[in-house]
Amino acid sequence: MFENLSSLFSALGLGYLVLTAYPLAKTDILERRLPNKYVIPAFPITWLGQVLAGFFGAGFVNMLWAFIAAAVTFALALAINYLGLLGMGDVKLMTAMSLSLGWYSPILPIIAIGISFLIAGATALGLLVSKRIKLGGSMALGPYLLAGFLGTITLVVWS
Repeated sequence: MFENLSSLFSALGLGYLVLTAYPLAKTDILERRLPNKYVIPAFPITWLGQVLAGFFGAGFVNMLWAFIAAAVTFALALAINYLGLLGMGDVKLMTAMSLSLGWYSPILPIIAIGISFLIAGATALGLLVSKRIKLGGSMALGPYLLAGFLGTITLVVWS
């Protein structure tokens, strides 16, 4: 019984991000921003779920891995932000994704972000070729980050 509860609690962050994926993607496409009212709650919800999972038998090693994954993601994404290549909403979303996925494996955030950038890159290339955007233009990254996140969750569930 406790193992099932720990599994449920550890997935709170994943569930929250899944539930907010549509409003986040829609807002980013329309307004080119990822509102804090959706992104910031992912952190305490994920932490609470992980703490409860730890108390209900999962232990706290996974929480440490999740924190490390989130910290590394934040540092790298912030460096990219300083170069002007990534918005702060994207930095926060990538960090929240890494915190929730890192519980299961520190490799999952790498997979999710990798999938995200592959999809975004392919889309950008298609838009460039079709002349719908110009070289040096920008596009909303949030929907692609969320697609990579959802794709990674799907891969994990199916494996």
